[in-house]
Amino acid sequence: MKRIMGAAAVVALLAVGAVGCGPWDDQKKTVSYEVPGQVTELEVDGQVGGIEVRAGDGPVQVVEKRTWRDREPQATHVLADGVLKLAYSCSQCGIGYQVRVPAGTVLRLKETTGGISLHGMAGDITARTVTGGVEASGLRAANVTLEAETGGVTARFAAAPTRAELRTETGGVQLTVPAGEAYAVDAHASTGGTDVSVPSQAGAAHALVARANTGGVKVSTG
Repeated sequence: MKRIMGAAAVVALLAVGAVGCGPWDDQKKTVSYEVPGQVTELEVDGQVGGIEVRAGDGPVQVVEKRTWRDREPQATHVLADGVLKLAYSCSQCGIGYQVRVPAGTVLRLKETTGGISLHGMAGDITARTVTGGVEASGLRAANVTLEAETGGVTARFAAAPTRAELRTETGGVQLTVPAGEAYAVDAHASTGGTDVSVPSQAGAAHALVARANTGGVKVSTG
């Protein structure tokens, strides 16, 4: 057990940006659609607006919250070999994505400005944002990587992961895992304090990495 308290609050997390309007909200449109066919992997290449993914039964559903100044975003959604790719192009525009997929879907998500929010997912996850933070809850995924440059990163697991890696440059990290399992814990905050209440066992079957440059780190069970 390791508790190193810094001058700043131990998990001074920045807020995760919600899916919604970007800085260019002169014009707005919401586009909703279902994706026929089997989806086993979701790739989202976002720019401005945020990404929210929830586990759900039934057809895959996508909601695009589009905002723009001069020209509406040129959005694409392509399903091939089980991989659904969402992307768009334009200048001075954004799309906030809300997606419902089967719980076991593999996620590969990128965002530039906007938060990433995940709920109830069980497939492997890689999610990265530059500004906005990452928040995940009810996870049953084996392998999870969540990263932000500016923004808090939080994850709550309903089942112990094989490997969970949470990192932020500025914003803080909070990682919550189920009790009753053995974990190898690597936790560090350069500024802001480290609070680890999970006993660390070298070589344990479940590896946890929680690191922040500026902002606290907290690893706990719950």
